[in-house]
Amino acid sequence: MYLKITPAVLLLCSFMFLACSKNEEETTLLEDSFIRNGDFEQGEDHWLFFTNGGTVSIDTSLSNGKGSNSVKISTNGSSNPAIKKERIGIGVIQPGDRIQINFDHLGTVTGEGGMVNLILFVERAEGELGSPITHIFEPRPMLIDTWSTYSQTFEIPANAVVTGGISFLIESVCGGASGCQVDAYIDNVVLEVNP
Repeated sequence: MYLKITPAVLLLCSFMFLACSKNEEETTLLEDSFIRNGDFEQGEDHWLFFTNGGTVSIDTSLSNGKGSNSVKISTNGSSNPAIKKERIGIGVIQPGDRIQINFDHLGTVTGEGGMVNLILFVERAEGELGSPITHIFEPRPMLIDTWSTYSQTFEIPANAVVTGGISFLIESVCGGASGCQVDAYIDNVVLEVNP
C-alpha cells in the first residue's frame, strides 16, 4: 500500500506509531503498523520482558528470515516468563474492532504441563474504575522444530471500555510437574486492526 508523502500522512504515522519508510517519492505503510520492533532487530526496545522465574532474551542465532534476531522465552521449572506490549492503539482501537495477532514461532516442550500462551487485555484508562477484559487465545501455539506462524483474532465486545487501548502478552508456562521445560523462539510479531 503506497501513500504520497503529505503532512497528513506524516502526522498519521506519528500519531498511530506507524512504521513508515521512504521509497523514492512515496511512503510505504508497513504491515506491522501497531507494533514497533516486532522482529526484535532493535533488541528489547518497545517490549517489556518479564523473567518470572525463567529467562527472556534476544537470540541472534535463530530468526525467520527477516533479520537476524528473535526472542527466546524459556521456563526454569515452575515459571512463566513473558514478553508484553502495553496500551497500544489508545484513541484508535474501538469497541467492535477485530484484533488479529500473528507471530512466527518454533521451539520445544519437554515433560508434562508446558505450553505457550497468547493473552490479550482490553484496557481501561489509568485510574479508571472497572476491570479490563482478559482473553486467552485457543488453541494455543504448538511448538515444533521448524518455524510456523500462529494467527488468532478477537473481536472487542461492543460494550467494552477501550480507553486504555489494548495490551498483549506471549508467555512460556510450566506448572509444578517435574521435568517440564519450554523453550520458545518468537519472531515477526504483527498486530492488525480490522484486517
